[in-house]
Amino acid sequence: MGTVRIANDSAKRRRSWQRGIIIGLVALILLPLGFALYIYSYGQVDRAAPAAVIIVLGAGTRPSGAPSPSHIRRIDHALALYKQGLAPAILCTGGYTDRHPNSEARACQQRLEAFGVPASAIFLEEKSLSTEENALESKPIMAQQGWQTALLVSDSYHLWRAEMLFRAQGISVVSSPAQVTSGGLHWRTALSNTLREVAAAGWYVFKTLLGLPITNF
Repeated sequence: MGTVRIANDSAKRRRSWQRGIIIGLVALILLPLGFALYIYSYGQVDRAAPAAVIIVLGAGTRPSGAPSPSHIRRIDHALALYKQGLAPAILCTGGYTDRHPNSEARACQQRLEAFGVPASAIFLEEKSLSTEENALESKPIMAQQGWQTALLVSDSYHLWRAEMLFRAQGISVVSSPAQVTSGGLHWRTALSNTLREVAAAGWYVFKTLLGLPITNF
């Protein structure tokens, strides 16, 4: 009887471990998916409101130096908000990389000027290579200009993390998705970029806890 009882107890422990592993695996799958759904839903809401400056987050340039399609969406939406009178100035962000013969900020400036925005209303931040650096490098420019509030413009999937990073720098922000002007994204684009944002947010938390330096994410 003792041997049978030991065998039964061992089997119960195995089943308990198996259930725990299954539950853990399900949680590992559902939690990121739930977070992805939240990020996606967050970006569907237009929170545009009057601010001191519209900040355009960069999205790469083409080999010619022209803005990428994603960047064009963001620039054009910032232009629409500017024309609505929501802010008197636009801050274009984004620096140079080996693949960017033109800085993202400069490409943004050139397109805005081509559509009639006066040079005096456009400001450049050309040092950043990531969203976190966008926030870090925008902060001193805002302080120098006396700007207290900002209206962030980016693609919908990017807004939750972008707002979080700017607020981490003590910047008061609201946001508006480029899709208000450009229309919705293809579902594959929305899905892949939303999942990337989940990974980027997770990496930010991980590296912050470990005190790691800024990375280009």
